[in-house]
Amino acid sequence: MFLCISLFFILCSAFLPFFIAKKNPLLCDKLFAFFYSIGALLGLGFIAFGITKGLHVAYTLPFSILFSYFSIKIEMINLLFMIPIYLIGSMSAIYSTSYWSTAQKGLGSSFRYRLYLCLFTISMILLVISDNFIMFITFWEIMSLLAYGLITIDEDSEEAQSAGYLYFIATHTGVIALMGMFAIIQVYFGFSDFSSALGKIDANLAIASSIFLLGVFGFGMKAGFFPLYFWLPSAHSSAPVPISALLSGVMIKMGIYGILKILFMFSNIPHWWGWLIFAIGILSGILGVVYAIAQHDIKKLLAYHSIENIGIIAIGIGLAMLGRSYHNSTLVLFGLAGALFHVINHSLFKPLLFYSAGSIIEKYHTRDIGHYGGIIKVQPYTALFFLIGAVSISGLPPFNGFASEWLLYMGMFKTLFSHQNTLMPVVFGILSLALIGGLALACFVKVFGISFLGNPRKIELSNVKESSLFMLFPMAFLSTICFVLGVFPSIMKDILLDIASAFNQKNIYVKIDTLINLSEAYLWFFMIFGVVLAVVLYQTRGKISKNIGTWACGFSHKTPRAQYTSSSLMQMILDLFGWTLHVKRGAFCSKELFSQKYHFYLHQNDKTIYWLAKISEKFLLFCSKLRTIIHNGYMGIYVLYIFVALILMLLYVGN
Repeated sequence: MFLCISLFFILCSAFLPFFIAKKNPLLCDKLFAFFYSIGALLGLGFIAFGITKGLHVAYTLPFSILFSYFSIKIEMINLLFMIPIYLIGSMSAIYSTSYWSTAQKGLGSSFRYRLYLCLFTISMILLVISDNFIMFITFWEIMSLLAYGLITIDEDSEEAQSAGYLYFIATHTGVIALMGMFAIIQVYFGFSDFSSALGKIDANLAIASSIFLLGVFGFGMKAGFFPLYFWLPSAHSSAPVPISALLSGVMIKMGIYGILKILFMFSNIPHWWGWLIFAIGILSGILGVVYAIAQHDIKKLLAYHSIENIGIIAIGIGLAMLGRSYHNSTLVLFGLAGALFHVINHSLFKPLLFYSAGSIIEKYHTRDIGHYGGIIKVQPYTALFFLIGAVSISGLPPFNGFASEWLLYMGMFKTLFSHQNTLMPVVFGILSLALIGGLALACFVKVFGISFLGNPRKIELSNVKESSLFMLFPMAFLSTICFVLGVFPSIMKDILLDIASAFNQKNIYVKIDTLINLSEAYLWFFMIFGVVLAVVLYQTRGKISKNIGTWACGFSHKTPRAQYTSSSLMQMILDLFGWTLHVKRGAFCSKELFSQKYHFYLHQNDKTIYWLAKISEKFLLFCSKLRTIIHNGYMGIYVLYIFVALILMLLYVGN
């Protein structure tokens, strides 16, 4: 009942406030955020009740829809994935009050935006609780179409329209694969819902591998697995900031949810399945963060970090699959628990970073990091919240990104020498996670240093003020949760253990005490740090100057041109990974009467997307030539086609 009421409030928030939109646009936006937040609070209350009571509900409506019965199922894994949908949906609704206001965008655009946002949230909730295959794929398609509408909501932006078109092609390619997968399950095994197929499909059958590969392709396209992520950077960077937060923080996790639901169907896991997901995770994580370092566009940089974090999640799932195939319960528990915990954590710190980036973009009307500088002086709260998000995504204590990666590390170290069969993936996993974490830290040192510190480069700070309360509140709220989950990660202990046991298809007697130990270590650290800080502040009171100029490497005449650029700061790292980048560099000069001005440029782009584009171009040219050969305009050739088709049909019927 609470779930139905929460969805009703969210739906009402799209319609009821707009009856007063013409008279009071600001009140309309506030009412939308209010009704949406009430619905989200009711939904989160339902989730909290379900987790506390160990809710397990399966229900089928007594009438058929689309030639099938609408059956729902609510258990721990469903509740876990519902948390970011409600939470980030409500934060985006509040953020949109200022970012996409009715007074600024107009009544029509504002109504369409908020209606799509509400229906997008509802479709994801219904997708997560759907148990029937037909209803699942129906809500998957509705979710995908609404995401397309939100990406292309700005009709005047050619960039958004192009990104939406690419997303549309990608998502429907994935849908075709999913339809084929569900059709195979129903035809060969007779299952029409997830519950009836739970743990009943033998993975050693040849057809089972087809199901798995189709699922990895279809769901991996939505999640952003390497190399299926080609739609993601442009779509996330072109969409409005609150929608980018939802796409990155929530929608791509539906791909992870789908893969897990498919894996739950199999009674066993072949070794190579785990190795495949594990390898995809490593490639996605490393290449995602390398491509992020090369970006100048702050939103595209954050989009590539989504690929990186999806890679970390895939590493955890791959470890859990290998643990199950090699009968290593410790690796199953810590691998899947770390992956699912990172699903929640990424859905918190990535929207936080997008909201902070949106606060900057709204003020300076550019996404180019190279134009920023010194923003901390006029937007200190935005700088603080961005820093918290940066520390979280870099996997540094005491924030939540560290806690989930800590689980993965502990699981791998616990099995490093105890299980010989899993020695190789564990070693690769430890090295890969360490490399990804180090590169992510370097990337956000660049972003924070170039954007918030130093002197302004090509922006004017004199008339800039801090963002509105409606934009700051979601950032402050998510920052608080990132800190709470980082210091008290044991909050998630029971639900993670429950889902891991269900995945293992037998009880796991290993405990996740490492989360409790982590909290105790933090408490001791904070006490010692507090005492030391108090002593230092007491000893240095009145002796520290508050007005200190930016150090300019010894130059007495300070100029923004003497500062690091986003390219030069990270060039050494990019040179090491130059084989993954498509580099364009050159110089040109403008001739004047007495002097020449030289301009240098360096563009380092995603080589994966570059080669995918090249391959697609050659394939389309081949198809065009083939079509020209087949449809050549000769009537005799067309009659021959008909004759050959009739002969083949007669042979088929005869057999």
